[in-house]
Parts: sequence; C-alpha cells; structure tokens
Amino acid sequence: MWSHIATASISLAKRVATTEEPSAPNYNLPAWAIGLLLLVFVVFLFPFLFTTYTLKTVFPVLAIIENPNPPSYEAVANDEHDDTPASTTHTDGEDAHDETGDAAAAVPITSSLKRTFRIVRSAGGMRSSFRGLYLAVVIAFAVSAVSGIVGAIPFIPTSVAVLLATLSLVQLHVAWVHAVIRTGSTPRAFWRNLPPFRRTFEATSLPVFLSWVASAITMYIPLLVGNLLGLPSWSARTPNVVPVFNAHMIWKVAVAGVIQLALVFLLVIPATVVLVRVQASLLPPDEDTIVPFDRSFGGAVEPLIVSGRGYATVRDAYRTFSRASWKRLLILYTKVYLVSIAFNLLLAAVVIPIFVLAGSKGVKTPSN
Repeated sequence: MWSHIATASISLAKRVATTEEPSAPNYNLPAWAIGLLLLVFVVFLFPFLFTTYTLKTVFPVLAIIENPNPPSYEAVANDEHDDTPASTTHTDGEDAHDETGDAAAAVPITSSLKRTFRIVRSAGGMRSSFRGLYLAVVIAFAVSAVSGIVGAIPFIPTSVAVLLATLSLVQLHVAWVHAVIRTGSTPRAFWRNLPPFRRTFEATSLPVFLSWVASAITMYIPLLVGNLLGLPSWSARTPNVVPVFNAHMIWKVAVAGVIQLALVFLLVIPATVVLVRVQASLLPPDEDTIVPFDRSFGGAVEPLIVSGRGYATVRDAYRTFSRASWKRLLILYTKVYLVSIAFNLLLAAVVIPIFVLAGSKGVKTPSN
C-alpha cells in the first residue's frame, strides 16, 4: 500500500513540475455547492476511513496472521477482554448449547466480517477499528518523502526509489503490523516500540523485495498489454493531454483489467501474506495478539534466546499458511472489495449530482 502511495506522490510532483497552466477557463463553485461538499465530507469521513483503512488493511492483516486451529488455552487467554458474541469462537462454553459446539469453536474469527469487527472492537471500542492509523499516516509521508528525495537523483527510476525508501523504513512497517495485531494499545510513543533495525532488515528485506517485484509486475504488465492493444495512456511528456476512450475499447480495457486482477491474486496477495507473517514473527514474546497467532510457525521458529534468529523466513511464512487460510483470506478480500464498491457507488451518487448542478450554475472566470 505504501509503495503505491509513494509512486503516486512522486508522479504527481513530477507532473506539477512540468505542467503549464491551461488556457481553458476556470469555473468557480457557488457557495451552496461548497457547503454541500463540506457536509458530505463530514458525513462520509468515518465510513470512508472504515472502508479504506479498517476493511482493506486491518482486517486482512488479522486474517493473515490468525491461526485457524489454536490451542484451547491460548484462545481463552486471548479472549479475556471480549464480552461480545465473537468470544464464542474461543471458548468451550458452546459445548453446552448443542452438539455442534466444537465445530463452531473451530471457526476462525476472520472468516466473518462481523466477527472480526467484534473482536477488534472488544480490544478497545470503536477507536480500536482504526488501530495503527496514526502510524500508517506517518509511514505514508515518510515513504513519500524519502522516495521523493531518492527519486530526484538522476537515473534512479521512481519504482526503485520507492523500494529503497521502503527498505530504509522497515522498522516503521513492522511497528505498524504490531500495532494492528497486538491486544490493546501501548502507552509509549511509536518510536519507542521500533524493533532493532539490523534484525528487522535481516528478517524483512527479502519479503519487502518480493512484494515490490509483485507490485511492479502487477502495475506494468497491464500497461504493456494495454499499449499492445492500442489503448491510449497518459504521458508525463504531455501532461495536459487526457486519454480519450470510446465504446470500441471496452473489451481492451476489460482484458487489461482481468490480467491485472489475476496478477493481484497470483502475485500481490501471496507476497503480502509472506511479508505480513514475517513482520508479525518479530512481535515481542511478552505481547499478546487479538486473534490466535502461532508464533512458532508450526515449530519452525524457535525463540531468539534459543536459536539466535527468532523470526520466520519466507519459506516458513508461506509453508505454514494453510489452504483453508488462503481460501478464508481470498473470501475476505472479495467481501471487502464488494463493500468498497458499494460505498464508492453511494458516494458517487451523492457527489456527482452536486458537481453537475454546480457546473450548470458555476461562474466562469478566465485563467491567468
């Protein structure tokens, strides 16, 4: 996620630096339209953050680290603060209700959006839904700033600058994952919770690189296919020229979109799974998680004081993610993106009419 933000930021900066002011007239929105847009912003801010941050980032991270078959004692310990129905997936009390109590107790928390929301809320109320948000904002600005500086060096492509920035900030990324998965929040400032850089870099540098490669392939292959099919594209050399599409290009756009979607499922999601699980393996042993988490990765990872390593490798992270966990994660992503599409359609249904009405009654002013 952070690499996409940084890439977009650098591209936008380069576009601003090379764009000449257009000669077309500007339109000033009437005061009532500005007021309505501010009202829409206030009303939709919480749903927007919940959809784009909680559903798309927090829930998948929890699904990636959750152990679908935790020991009973571990599940009870993790649920000591939960007074919601989600706790029924942890305890043995369900055995008294019906003969399917054991089966119900074995259902992973993250197999349901509702159950996941309940367990997150039980860890700190509604505020817990945005756990790690402050650190996520810090990471977004830090990656954009560092990659912007590195990208300003001649002959260093934007994508490479993003990779170097991400590698230099691996501590922040690991701290964010820990902020998402740990029980409750820490009273200390986030920079006091940063893991040692050397050990963090050794553990996560390869997964970060693999994630970068997966994202790059997913970004550039569809663009290449689009160019081969003759689809118009935006160019930084002519920033004022907007690509024009017509009905005859629908199938071409569909082909490029299907290819990109397939690459996301085949490359990006597996790379993300490996990266997050390796990052989670660096969680200090004295901290608990809000969902069951197998710190030993099936016995492959020993504590730091025993083996001298104390974190999962790429192989450990991938091998111990079961087929059922893959299925659960993909279903979760599907649900999340369906909710996201519904929210975006609702937002568009509210905002577009405002712009249409404002455009018809806006004041035209000549540009400088």
